[in-house]
Amino acid sequence: MRNIIVAMLGLIAGHASAQTPSYPCQVFPSAKAEIASPVPGVLGQVLVERGDHVTAGQPVAKLRSEMEEAQVALAQTKANADATVRAKRARLAQADRTLGRNRDLLEKKFISENELDQMRTERDVAQQDVTAATEALGVARMELEQAKVQLALRTIRSPIDGVVTERALSPGEQVRDKPIMIIQQVGTLHAEVALPANFIRRVKPGTTARISFPVPGVDPVPAIVSVVDPVIDPASDTFTLRFNIDNKAGLIPGGIKCRADIDGLP
Repeated sequence: MRNIIVAMLGLIAGHASAQTPSYPCQVFPSAKAEIASPVPGVLGQVLVERGDHVTAGQPVAKLRSEMEEAQVALAQTKANADATVRAKRARLAQADRTLGRNRDLLEKKFISENELDQMRTERDVAQQDVTAATEALGVARMELEQAKVQLALRTIRSPIDGVVTERALSPGEQVRDKPIMIIQQVGTLHAEVALPANFIRRVKPGTTARISFPVPGVDPVPAIVSVVDPVIDPASDTFTLRFNIDNKAGLIPGGIKCRADIDGLP
């Protein structure tokens, strides 16, 4: 009798397993950024270490920038030097007043037309001087903005929220083609699973699943299909599904194996 009961339980368990099979999958960070510099230079500071959490826009490294800082200071001085413009405007105002007063004198025949023409010419030259000085000041201010942009490029910022998983360079090294560090986004993870080609019409984006992990203390989590690869791999006769996994608590490590119980699949 005992043997019969055990056999029946085994059949029931096998039937349940057949109804909800799980498929092997692999967990990946949802984004990976190899952090490099947009400009060449010498690495001055690395502001984060491996394992540090960073946010998008956070400074993570700086290149040496003494020359760029000096260029900003010089451009700032030029951009603030509006004394020439003020002097030219004062001279133009004086020329306007002189021309206004002497128009009356011309009507009274106290000065000649030629003398008034000379005053008009001086007034026009003064106006051109104001225009030239104003344009020069505008150029100086644009050069200041350009110098600030060049200086800002010496500060390397993280493009994503994530964790520093690798640091490749140290202060004093040349920054060239090699990335300074690698940052990976682990607040949202991707799990990918390969399925037989004959299942490709049975799943679609939005299909739900349950992902379990071989990590003590980490419970299975719900997941949603975000990508169904439309191309069949001819070597394995499989296609790939991708699931989005919420990992804001940070309990699930990227890179581990997993199992996916996918709703609607036999």
